[in-house]
Amino acid sequence: MISRERMGKRRREAGFTLIEVMVALFIFSVAALTLLAARSQTVRMNEEVRLRLRMVDLANMKLAEIVARGFAPPGTLSGRFKAPYHNYRWIEEVSPSPIPIVRQVRLTVRHGKNSEARSFSLVTYVSNIP
Repeated sequence: MISRERMGKRRREAGFTLIEVMVALFIFSVAALTLLAARSQTVRMNEEVRLRLRMVDLANMKLAEIVARGFAPPGTLSGRFKAPYHNYRWIEEVSPSPIPIVRQVRLTVRHGKNSEARSFSLVTYVSNIP
């Protein structure tokens, strides 16, 4: 037969105490919160990269249109892209260069307003050489 002492000892060793369970839950909750925060940061970074890549694509398309027009007079033009990109604006700045037959073209694409605005610029040169 098993004595009462041994049976009491077995009961104490058989399960977890409330403190042990609470510590385990605390550790699990801290780990889960850390993983959720990391996932949230990843989603925000993914959105930022997607926005930047869209601005790069729009800038390349608009710059191709500008270069296709040929030798432009100095000045500034601006506008918005057509749907579905109507939240993006472009600014075209054409300025003379030290060489009279060459013009510098700076194209800036912007998204957002004020402190939240993001922008991306490309610079190229066009000439009037046939």
